[in-house]
Amino acid sequence: MLASIIYWAIIFVCIAWAVLSVWFSIFYLSRKENGNLWAFAFFNVIAAIVQAISLVIYRTWGFGVTQYSSLIYVVLAVLLGLTVIQAVLGREPKLKAA
Repeated sequence: MLASIIYWAIIFVCIAWAVLSVWFSIFYLSRKENGNLWAFAFFNVIAAIVQAISLVIYRTWGFGVTQYSSLIYVVLAVLLGLTVIQAVLGREPKLKAA
């Protein structure tokens, strides 16, 4: 029972983080502060690593959690896609020499 709660908690926390990351990305893009997107891209990578490790643990060791949902794969793909978008949009234009 506890393993199931931890499994779904990891999924829901990553979903909440992805929504929060999108919101802050829009906020910083609207204020033309693109450099802040690199931090969110880094945290998305950390969240994706945690989620991938939990996926490997639950698939390999079998804690009796029925994994009938592909939601974990969708969230993992969204986090990685969001990381690429934030990394591309987070680039600051180079200053031209005077």
